[in-house]
Amino acid sequence: MESYPIQVALNKLKSRLKRLITLSCLFILSNVVACCNDPLSTDGEDPEPKPETPEAAPAKGYYLSREGDDTNPGTREKPWRSLEKLNGVDLEPGETVYLEGGATFPGTLILDLLDSGSKGKAVTITSYGTGPATIDGGAKEAVIIKSSFFRLKGVNARGAGRKEGNTSNGIELQKASDGTLEQVTVEGFQHTGLMLYSCHNVEAVKVVAKNNGFCGIFVTGAYQYKQGRYIFPDIDADCSKNITLRDCLVENNAGDPSVTDNSSGSGILVEMTKGALIDHCVATNNGWDMPRGGNGPVGIWTHSSDSVTIQHCISYRNKTSPNGHDGGGFALDGGVTNSVIQYCLSYENEGAGYGLYQWSGAMDWNNNTVRYSISINDAIEGNKDGIGYGSFTFWNGSGEHKQYRDCFIHNNLIYNNISPITRYIGGNNFNFGIYNNIFIGRGEIIAGSSPGYRFMGNTYWNLTGSSIYFGGYGSLQEWANATGQEKLEGRLLGTYADPLLNGHLTISLTDPYQMGSLSGFKLQPTSPVKDKGLDLQTLFKLKLPVQDFFGNPAFRGIAPEPGIHELE
Repeated sequence: MESYPIQVALNKLKSRLKRLITLSCLFILSNVVACCNDPLSTDGEDPEPKPETPEAAPAKGYYLSREGDDTNPGTREKPWRSLEKLNGVDLEPGETVYLEGGATFPGTLILDLLDSGSKGKAVTITSYGTGPATIDGGAKEAVIIKSSFFRLKGVNARGAGRKEGNTSNGIELQKASDGTLEQVTVEGFQHTGLMLYSCHNVEAVKVVAKNNGFCGIFVTGAYQYKQGRYIFPDIDADCSKNITLRDCLVENNAGDPSVTDNSSGSGILVEMTKGALIDHCVATNNGWDMPRGGNGPVGIWTHSSDSVTIQHCISYRNKTSPNGHDGGGFALDGGVTNSVIQYCLSYENEGAGYGLYQWSGAMDWNNNTVRYSISINDAIEGNKDGIGYGSFTFWNGSGEHKQYRDCFIHNNLIYNNISPITRYIGGNNFNFGIYNNIFIGRGEIIAGSSPGYRFMGNTYWNLTGSSIYFGGYGSLQEWANATGQEKLEGRLLGTYADPLLNGHLTISLTDPYQMGSLSGFKLQPTSPVKDKGLDLQTLFKLKLPVQDFFGNPAFRGIAPEPGIHELE
């Protein structure tokens, strides 16, 4: 991140001094007038006091047009022309800046601390006329925001292109707070389209971040590195906190050509954050041009964060570079705690549909959940350079089970015609419960094993004309007898049966608000798995959601159903 230009600060200082001088002159003049009209100098009679009700001055509006002139007063009839002029003005609470719709304004729009609004009186940047205005940052940022109580709506940001000369982020928020970005498209930046650094109480709604490099939307904060591990900063405010991303689309963020020592090309990435909601967002076709091998990007994921909820999202057909790894749909990666993925759809990603990972040097990973979600034909790369993926993929690079523990994967529907349903790559773990899921596949659907995993109450089925295997064992019963999986007090709880779903498990859905229309993924009323699930709240004290994938109550009848659909 770069500080805003010194000239901008000087311009704002001049503006503020001019305003103070003007106010001082008005104050002096008002006192002179008051003395000249002293009521005590009249006929000796005290006039009756007349109460005055101050009228609230309407908030100012400033206008910019490419046909304007910076010597104008900035009204709609006589607008300014440049962002440079605007950057030199201190915006006050409640004021609005209107950019001419359909016009392109070169340069960088900067909102600093002197441009802050107040509660109920945001400083607003928006467009007027026909269509959104565009801010063209060229090789630099299009928008930098360091203020509080702000709103950026209906204004697009454009850069020269991730490989055509841009070297920055598109819209960059630096320690900003209490603001909203809405109906914004940001594209053509080498790094991230929308980046939030150490921000608090910020909401991004209907943001489209496409054709960028490192990431579409990146939420991050400060961190410390002590005794070989990354940790949250000592000053809690230096984390990002209470961030909401809703109805956003991240597409074709292919990779950052300047990043050769780490992954790039993700859709949405949240790190060093305490409290985030990612809701009804879509990630697709990201990561295909990452310029390195090794670990790679993911459509929507988080690491080094606490209390992140990812829900009602679709992540599909994300990729990685030809010699890179990952390219998955969703992930809860190293150092994530108290987080959940629910009511999500992942399909046809090169990597894992849902990756649950812990890397060496991360904070502890614990108390995370994936529930009521779908994966269809993920991990299409299968084994790549010796690293295999499955619909669910587990890996603990720390080597310590205390750092990778307490995970609950329940009531999901997984179909895979290509790769295993679950794949355990390596490392120790503790208390991973895999309950009440429906797994449909071919070949070895449970690949790898660890004593820290506990499979119970799941339904397994093979694709037509194929057989399924369990960690090297030829049948569910053989696997259960040899390992104790799917058994409780000697009783087999897993089910090998066709769950009788309503339709074929093919998918092309891209609108998260239409996921309730996936009626083919529902159970038929005569399904043999009716009431075959476990009461997870009674058995394991799990806190359960109130509804299933389709909005039905999550528990009806004598016992719940496995999978995402609860029958009457």
